[in-house]
Amino acid sequence: MKIITSISIILIMFISTITSCTPSEVKPPPDEITVQLKWLHQVQFSGFYMAQEKGYYADENIKVTFLEGGQDIDLGQRIISGQADFAVLSPDEILMKRSQGAPLTAIAAIYRRSAAVFVSRADSGIVRPQDFLGKTIAASGSMDFQVQLPAMMKKLGLDISKVNVVPFDTNYVAFVDGDVHVTGTFATAGLIRLREKGLKLNLIWPSDYGIHFYSDSLVTTDKMISENPELVTRFLRASLKGWQDAISDYQQAVATTLKYATGVYADQQLETAMMEALLPLVHTGEDHIGWMKPEIWQGMYDVLLDQGLLAEPFDVNQAYTLRFLEEIYGSKPR
Repeated sequence: MKIITSISIILIMFISTITSCTPSEVKPPPDEITVQLKWLHQVQFSGFYMAQEKGYYADENIKVTFLEGGQDIDLGQRIISGQADFAVLSPDEILMKRSQGAPLTAIAAIYRRSAAVFVSRADSGIVRPQDFLGKTIAASGSMDFQVQLPAMMKKLGLDISKVNVVPFDTNYVAFVDGDVHVTGTFATAGLIRLREKGLKLNLIWPSDYGIHFYSDSLVTTDKMISENPELVTRFLRASLKGWQDAISDYQQAVATTLKYATGVYADQQLETAMMEALLPLVHTGEDHIGWMKPEIWQGMYDVLLDQGLLAEPFDVNQAYTLRFLEEIYGSKPR
């Protein structure tokens, strides 16, 4: 009798354990996704590393793998072909690919202000675009500079043909030697290097003259949005939390980035300088981090269309969506 009673108790405990583990409590395996970065590991992508290291992706039941970019990698094709599920692309590439029929849609603008800036020596007297006339400017060969320079000149009613535009040099040799009066550069990279050389510089921002371009933007495919919108929301929510933390504590963001960076980017001093430069580009003081404005997308589209860089005209609203940002933030910014 005691044996039967003991067995009964064990069976009751076993059944109770089984019934208490309802299907809703069984965590499914994580969604595995790949994110294509625009360049090599560096603080440019620190918000994503923060999301990874702080477990924000894991909290959303996502396992993320990062793919580094590179000079010979077609980033857009990586995501179009299915090698990546999400990617960090420049908006001009998104628009140009979209005009060719590629099913790419931006879901957030991480860099809400372009890092592209034109610089001249402080004693040159070149302090505004009107001073570019008759001068030699290094801009061609870099999409950011060769697009934004003529757009800025046209916006101001200035004749670009009166400017001697030469190829952009990543080493800035001609500019340092004085043979180039103005050069395009990036606030998060080349500007730091030029200042390290002891150069005093004037900064001419296209955005100060009505040319507003986003930079690094998060993009996915139309198929991902239509077939798995819930995953898009979870990934974006975790990523934005990572970027919010990176902005709040940029020193920790640098330390976190150094777990990923190699080579020249495995330099704390350099990464710190880059992080300080990107802060106002990501957190502009307006709207939410990652937020996008239709008028900015329209403006970028108009510039590319005007310069003949789009294969075919199309509805620019197809190139981005506010759906997921609105879902995550709960409302449009005031």
